[in-house]
Amino acid sequence: MVLEKLSLNLAQKTSAWLNACGKTSILQTKPQKIHGVNPSVIYSQTGKSFDLPRFSSVEMNMARIMNKIAIKDEYIIRSKKVLSSSKILPEDLKRLKSTTLEDTYKHAFWINPKDYKGYHLLDEGRTKNGLQKLRILDENGVFVKNAVVKPRTVILTDLKKDVISLQIQNEFSNIDITHTDLINIFARRYNPFAKYKTVLFNSEPDIVDKEFFRKLYESIDKDTSCISASFGQSCTSNIPFKGKGKEIQNKLENNIKSIDNLVQTNKLFGKIANKVRFLIGAGNNGNCSINIYLLSTGLEGVGGLNSIRKVHCNSSSRNSLFTQHYENYEFPIKMTEEGISITGLHGTDIPITKTLFPGESFGNIFGTSYATPIRAAKLALNEMMEGLL
Repeated sequence: MVLEKLSLNLAQKTSAWLNACGKTSILQTKPQKIHGVNPSVIYSQTGKSFDLPRFSSVEMNMARIMNKIAIKDEYIIRSKKVLSSSKILPEDLKRLKSTTLEDTYKHAFWINPKDYKGYHLLDEGRTKNGLQKLRILDENGVFVKNAVVKPRTVILTDLKKDVISLQIQNEFSNIDITHTDLINIFARRYNPFAKYKTVLFNSEPDIVDKEFFRKLYESIDKDTSCISASFGQSCTSNIPFKGKGKEIQNKLENNIKSIDNLVQTNKLFGKIANKVRFLIGAGNNGNCSINIYLLSTGLEGVGGLNSIRKVHCNSSSRNSLFTQHYENYEFPIKMTEEGISITGLHGTDIPITKTLFPGESFGNIFGTSYATPIRAAKLALNEMMEGLL
């Protein structure tokens, strides 16, 4: 009788514990997933918080995997293998080989970070309720399946800048285009199926632009995947930055005109980062410089890789405390039959009325300004393709 009471009491306590943990069986022993850019746990009995290793979280582990793919330049190399494949259907190959502007922005290459398999995603239009229809091919162009995905939103932010010129060659007139236009091109080439919003930062870096933060905050909705910011403010040093402590604070006070405005700006950035993932360019001033906006809680830095797949000498904020993502830093300007390519992907990124010699190169554009929207577009595509393959 006593044993029966003890058994019943134990069963009741076990049931209560399972309900509290959201489990139905004591055999459910899978650990909880750790999330966040700066993950931490709270010990419930004392309320004390403990910081965890940054790359132990789901988001940062994903960043590490995607960095390995970027270091091997796999998106560029593997996406072009299909152009010489004997397994692809002629109608699919025609679409992927085309360099017309219309065809170029109607397909994308995606590498599943969970198993490293590559897929070609072809635009098949939208449904009446706005979902994206896709024709999915494997890396060799073999049909896999048709699918419908929900577009995610990427918010692109930039400083409001004047028109810049891409120099093609002396006897050929320059192409006038804004920095913001270029950011949009890089994002849309890597993920033409997402929705994009653009919010411009009008003020000088040392001024708090409250209207910008209001617009940025109000632009976030339930479908927003992340924010990509292609601007920053540099703080330089005689030696590489190693931490976030007094060393940086002293350098900030010597480098930045208005520390109060910086603190206020970083608080506003942190508030937004608590609501949605916020990626920002690491900067282009080298190893002894950081983008001070990366001092904001929760912001994720995007650095750049050179042609031999090492961190580019001009890429800033290189301490892993500041920069967790890496994509290409230099992008060759090449002629196509329809215009020019700047992303390195097959196709035409910018149309022009006169073409010279397809394949000819005319210098580079460079910067973490372009690496950032690439990574943001890829993250959004990961979310859109979740569970499909």
